Amino acid sequence: MINYRFLDIVIKTNSPLGTFLSYLYLFIIGSFMGWLIEILFRRIFTQHKWTNPGFLKGPCLPLYGFGLCLLYLICSLSFKYLCNGEGIPDYYSVSKDMVFSGSLNFTEASVVAILAIGVGMTLLEFVAGIIFIKGFRIKLWDYSSLKGNIMGIICPLFSAIWLAVGAIFWFFIEPYVIGWLDFFNNHMWVITFILGIYLGILSIDVVTSIKLASKVSGIAKKNKFVVDFSKFQSNLSKNKIFKKRNKNWVEEQAELAASKLKTKIGDLTYDIKRHMYVGNVMPTTSDAASDETPRTKAEKVKNKNDINISDKETKTIENQKNNSKVNNRK
Repeated sequence: MINYRFLDIVIKTNSPLGTFLSYLYLFIIGSFMGWLIEILFRRIFTQHKWTNPGFLKGPCLPLYGFGLCLLYLICSLSFKYLCNGEGIPDYYSVSKDMVFSGSLNFTEASVVAILAIGVGMTLLEFVAGIIFIKGFRIKLWDYSSLKGNIMGIICPLFSAIWLAVGAIFWFFIEPYVIGWLDFFNNHMWVITFILGIYLGILSIDVVTSIKLASKVSGIAKKNKFVVDFSKFQSNLSKNKIFKKRNKNWVEEQAELAASKLKTKIGDLTYDIKRHMYVGNVMPTTSDAASDETPRTKAEKVKNKNDINISDKETKTIENQKNNSKVNNRK
C-alpha cells in the first residue's frame, strides 16, 4: 500500500495563502452548486424544461460562486466584529484563533448578518445585471414580470429569497465551513489536481462564451435592443443544424431573443399616442383616417378648404377671361 502522507501540504486556513485558497474553493463549489440549483429551479418552476441556465456552456455559474464567497465573508466579519462570543451553539465550528471584538450576542449578530446577506446578495445581483446589460446589452435573467422589480434585474421576491438563503447558510452551513476548508487545505495533493482540471475547463469555457457574447453584443448594440440570453441559448440548442447552413443565424436568433424592452417602448409610445385622440381611443385600421390625430385632421380640413377656395378663385378667373373673350368677339 502506497503512503501518500508525505505529499500532504498543511496550510493554515487563516494564513494569506489559506484565505486565498479557501475563497477559491468556495467560488468553485458555489458556481457548481448554483448551476445545479438553477437547472432544477427552471425545470420545476419557470421554463419547465431542462436548459443550461448559465452564461457559460459548462456546469458553472460564476454569480453563485461570488455569492458564496460573499456569504462566507459576511458571516466571518459578523463573527469577528459583531459577536461577543456569547450564546454560540455547541455545533458551531469556530476557529480556535477567532477573537471576538463585537458587542452583540449570537442571536443579535445573527439578525444583523442575515439582513446584511440579503442586502449584499441583492446588490451583487444588481451590479452583475447592470454590467451585462450596459456593457454587453445582454440580459442573463429577467424579473420584469414580478412586482417591484428594478430594470428587471432585482425584485423584492428574490431579495426575500436571498434572506432565506442567508438564514439557511448562517445556521446550517456556516457552522461546518471552517472544518471543510481546513480539510481541503490539509489535503492539497488531492484538491490541487481537481482544481487544475476544473480551472482549465473553466478558462476555455470563459474564452469561448465571451467570443459568443461579444458577437451577440455587437448585433444588439447595432439594432439597439437587449438580448434575453436564456432565450438565445434555447434557440441555439434547437437550431444547431440550421446554424451551419445560414451565416446570419446568430443575428437572426439574437433578434428573436430580444427582450421585452422594445415591447415596453412600443407600449409606452402607444399610450402617449392614444391620448392624442378623442376619448383616448385609437381608431381601427379600417378607418381611412386611422393615422390622424385631431390636430392633423383640423390641418387637413383647413388645407382642403384652402384648396376649394383656390379652385373657386381659379374658376372665377377663368369665367371672367371667357366672358371677356366673348365680349370682344361681339
